[in-house]
Amino acid sequence: MAIIKNLAFVSSESLRRLTANCGFEYSSSSFVPSWLDIFHYFLPLRFKFLNESYAVIDNGKIYGIITLEVDDFNRKKLKISRLFLEENSVEYGELLINYVVNKFLAKGAESFYVVVDETDTKILKLFDDVCKFRIIADEYLFTLKKSDFSYDKDQSFEFIRFSKNTENKKIAELYNGLINSHQLPSFEGNEKYFKDNIFVGIKNNVSFKYVLECEKSKKIFGYFVISTKNNKDFILEAVLAPSYEIYFADIVKFARYEISKRNSGWALHIKIKSCFMNYKVLLDVMESYDFKPSKKSKILIKDLYKTIKADNSLYDKRIIFNDITPAY
Repeated sequence: MAIIKNLAFVSSESLRRLTANCGFEYSSSSFVPSWLDIFHYFLPLRFKFLNESYAVIDNGKIYGIITLEVDDFNRKKLKISRLFLEENSVEYGELLINYVVNKFLAKGAESFYVVVDETDTKILKLFDDVCKFRIIADEYLFTLKKSDFSYDKDQSFEFIRFSKNTENKKIAELYNGLINSHQLPSFEGNEKYFKDNIFVGIKNNVSFKYVLECEKSKKIFGYFVISTKNNKDFILEAVLAPSYEIYFADIVKFARYEISKRNSGWALHIKIKSCFMNYKVLLDVMESYDFKPSKKSKILIKDLYKTIKADNSLYDKRIIFNDITPAY
């Protein structure tokens, strides 16, 4: 009979056997349990600040692991950031997903979301058809290296500066005003969303938040975040008011300049979500520089839970799902 345990209570030996049998990256993953994970497990949802992972075990063997990230600015919203399933084990994936949804709904969670590569049809089927998540938006990912985007060293970025906590209301109005009305409940950010995370050091996630401001009127017409977990792979997400989308190229150049000061061997991952009304214009800007998306994903959400049954016989191969990007 299959049982599900928080990874803090799974023996290291079981994880090592998983590594040896299937090449799962135990040592480089966030699945290494510690005393802090045990302490964190007993915290109420409103106080959680670390990722939590759960394993499904049958007859002493691990068949799947799932990881959830809590949203620092909305404790009732969780992201499924990583899912590992052994070969021919998709039924264990359904068990894991439904388990964590039930468990955290009971703790006060209100919604769960996941980002899945659209080419991974089996994982999409698992979340969409089997576990009844719904697709709410597309996410385009562009991956740039240092040599991919040149800029003029004499170029001025005087209209870009760090954001201030005192202007979070203005930033929220800009950000939320650009979201399509039917997608606003799923993507809306409150003022706390734009504040710095007090657990940055513990979570090993660093982010830098900027605004674009008109020098004369002092009007904020853009906002973007550069974040990293390893000081090598950087994530860029930006929003720009209509008619200001041309500045997206300057944001990318600025990000390239700032990142190069921190690390000489980096990769920049630019994310563009279809929930913003002018996302196609940003895609056109990237296309004008001959950049194509390295990946297109579906964003799925579940804010109501229903018990369902499904035929899982079509799933017949090992699946590793691993979203390296932070939640926002």
